[in-house]
Amino acid sequence: MIQVAYVICWWLALEVIGLVSFPLVSRVCSSLGDRGYSISKLVGLVVLTYLTWMLSSLKLLPFGSISIFVSFLLLTVVSLYFGRKHLRVADWPRKQMIISESVFAFAFIMFLLIRLGKPDIYFSGAADAFFNSAFFESVLRSDYFPPPDPWFAGESIPYYYGGHLLVAMLSVVTKVPSTIAFNIATAMFPALAVCASYGLGYNITKRKLYGFLTAFFVCIVGYTSGFFQLVAYISHHQVLGFLPLTVTNIKEWLLWFDFWSAPWLVEGALVHYPYFSFLLGDLHTYAMSIPFQLMFITLIFALFQRKHLNYKIALSDTLLDIFVLGLCLGFFFILNTWEYPTYIIFTLLAFILLRIRPSIKGTFAVMTAIIGLSFILYLAYYILGGMSGFRGLGLVTVKTSLSQFLEFGALFLFATCSLLYLRSKREVLLGWRMILICSLILIATVLAAILLHFPLLIIVVPIGLLSLYFICKSKPKSEKEFVLLLILMSAALIFFCEFIYIDDALDGAWARFNTIMKVYHQLWVLFGISAVFAVYYVLNNLGRKTKVIWIIILIVLVLVSLIHPIASTTSALSGRHTHWGLNRGTLDGMAYVEKIDKGDYDAIKWINREIKGSPAILETPGNPNLYSCRVSAFTGLPTVIGWGTWEIMWRFAWGEVEERIKDVATIYNTLDNSQAMELLGKYNVEYIYIGALERKTYESDGLQKFATESGNYDLIYDAEGVNIFRVRGINGKG
Repeated sequence: MIQVAYVICWWLALEVIGLVSFPLVSRVCSSLGDRGYSISKLVGLVVLTYLTWMLSSLKLLPFGSISIFVSFLLLTVVSLYFGRKHLRVADWPRKQMIISESVFAFAFIMFLLIRLGKPDIYFSGAADAFFNSAFFESVLRSDYFPPPDPWFAGESIPYYYGGHLLVAMLSVVTKVPSTIAFNIATAMFPALAVCASYGLGYNITKRKLYGFLTAFFVCIVGYTSGFFQLVAYISHHQVLGFLPLTVTNIKEWLLWFDFWSAPWLVEGALVHYPYFSFLLGDLHTYAMSIPFQLMFITLIFALFQRKHLNYKIALSDTLLDIFVLGLCLGFFFILNTWEYPTYIIFTLLAFILLRIRPSIKGTFAVMTAIIGLSFILYLAYYILGGMSGFRGLGLVTVKTSLSQFLEFGALFLFATCSLLYLRSKREVLLGWRMILICSLILIATVLAAILLHFPLLIIVVPIGLLSLYFICKSKPKSEKEFVLLLILMSAALIFFCEFIYIDDALDGAWARFNTIMKVYHQLWVLFGISAVFAVYYVLNNLGRKTKVIWIIILIVLVLVSLIHPIASTTSALSGRHTHWGLNRGTLDGMAYVEKIDKGDYDAIKWINREIKGSPAILETPGNPNLYSCRVSAFTGLPTVIGWGTWEIMWRFAWGEVEERIKDVATIYNTLDNSQAMELLGKYNVEYIYIGALERKTYESDGLQKFATESGNYDLIYDAEGVNIFRVRGINGKG
């Protein structure tokens, strides 16, 4: 029952944040049917996280209950002041508010039930849960930002940590233990995404049905790979590289479904879709950022609708728009930096192509102010040391095939192409010139795709050019042109991934691994929203007989796209996979550790209870897919070196990573205590952890010195085969 109480407290905190923020949001989104209620929680979380982050980054207040409370008071004052004309409850869109809350509640409960079936914050499978847990715990321990890197003692986190801070903030407010908060948060983000996507679909189409369909397309359906896996099973033959699963019946197929094969649909890259990322249950940035992408698109649409509906815009409204959009745009940089340039471009195109402001001068001024403010507001992040891990840009040599992309986005491509086809029919009827131009472009595109070995040009060029043409040609602009902008952005992202990749620590066949994985999440969001409007548009503009055939094809594609998410869910929750299901029926993500190593479990609990701040602790370095770095992962205490592979990706510090691994081995193994003390001082290590993993990895004679050299080490914990020593003489401790 205590975990139910934790969930209720968390839920209530979100409700309070959403309601307090609504007056502010409703002013910015006054042109929308729900007045922005579907994103009020998200905007409130952005403002609250930003204020808390600034107070601690500027060292005005340490991170904790006081700084969060002060930030909440500031949020309340700002919302009530700027939204004072929107405080009359009788004027609120109560029906839409109830529907939004119901959608959020349903999704939150659904994903909480999934977490109960798969709660483990595990070292394998997702392969990122341990470092995300370590970052989250590190933020919780920090007084000021940036937080220390738990896997590279002495340095700050070289990664975007805005999402981890947001979760830490809610954990502090609700008093929910961190290992439970981790799982509640992994249910919260998809629920926020479902709610925001419902609101966006409803606001664009003015139909609740399409709101639900948007949530379904963006947050639930998957790629078509599951269908091919099912066909392979039924036919007992390999299909598109998928081997048949040798089980006795369809029930066993669902329970043993190989959900890890499908994401490798692009050569050298891992491709997730939102639901699959949510299912993994990790605080990964590309999953946490999905609802905030939907939030930002909604805010831009609200400005567009205001212009479209000829709302009178006062100077105070313009200034408020600039502040809210600048704050929300800049938030991407500390949440998931990959999305920051995407939504800068989206903002630019929205203002320029959709004519959000009535004058060119006004368009340029507001657009520049939003983008400039998004940088200025987060200047402390740049100055104090932000994200690293990028070396520049590289040119893609191995392209994605048409079959691979259709496996990813067949449903969305069918719907959006149908929209563009219907829109094009009017132009073709205008005369032979249009037919000739389209024919020439198509021929040139096919030739270029063949000669340049660039298959996706056949998709990118037609949908991109047609979308751009129809946006520019249409006067006045309507919701259709806004969706065409989303399609144009989708085409641009596809082209980017086929032409350029972000150069990081991965190279060779894996060079664009991160580019595909991070950018295709953005593509899914944009493409999914576009596809729903396309369904709405086609059903209202297609002839009766053709409509029946079109609907049948759509339903088939939807059913095909549901197989992977359904089978992945049944398989992941079955408990039959070695890397999941160790502990079920709880939201405590660390509970399974008691089964793996009770000594570690009790010691980690003790550390979190007794050791404050962020002193460095020595433990065995580790690697993904191995039970390692468990102390830093569950306490946030910085260790000398964690998963070296990850630190190399973030820092390009091959030599230093190897040096640290060697130094840790020397500290544990050496019989020369003076050498050990020198190295401990080098990394400012205050605590030494010796558990079963350390005893297995290092020489027993070397480990024995910590017990015999009582003048240098104090034994402060001894239970279940785990010893923890405090090093004397570090930071003035005797």
